Amino acid sequence: MANNQSAAEWPLKARTIAEASGRGIRAARTHDLDAFGEAIQQLEIHPEAREVHAHMVRELLETRFPDGLSGDDLAGVLTHTIDGAGAWDAPVDPSAVVVVLTGSLGVTDSPDSDGATSDIPPARLHSAAILVIVDLAAEAALDHQPYLVRAVDEIRRSQTVEMP
Repeated sequence: MANNQSAAEWPLKARTIAEASGRGIRAARTHDLDAFGEAIQQLEIHPEAREVHAHMVRELLETRFPDGLSGDDLAGVLTHTIDGAGAWDAPVDPSAVVVVLTGSLGVTDSPDSDGATSDIPPARLHSAAILVIVDLAAEAALDHQPYLVRAVDEIRRSQTVEMP
């Protein structure tokens, strides 16, 4: 995982999600279909991974498009992600990529609602999220690891903050 001190303090589930996400990202970067599939299978049993991936996608979009995000920018990310995945025969569902992008921006319903995401299997959503993360990080020549650590830390922080 990371040589980040906070990662060692994470609960087992958070470490498992972060490690599987990291393996999936590295597999996608090296076009290793078998390792990618194994990581997606592990993420499939952890619905909480969607929240981690949404945080990562949102922050990567903010980094990649610091002056704001247009519909054309989103369409470009969608197209580039799908084309990139197709180049190495990665399993990619365009509708899942749309859900990942719009969900990370808070445009669609939450993963727990009865919205559009209920029709898309979790494995396709995780696959799409990893592929979007890889595409955004590669386009901006960024290391995904700090984004992953910040996503898990932010979720942990928000879960421990008491509401008034």
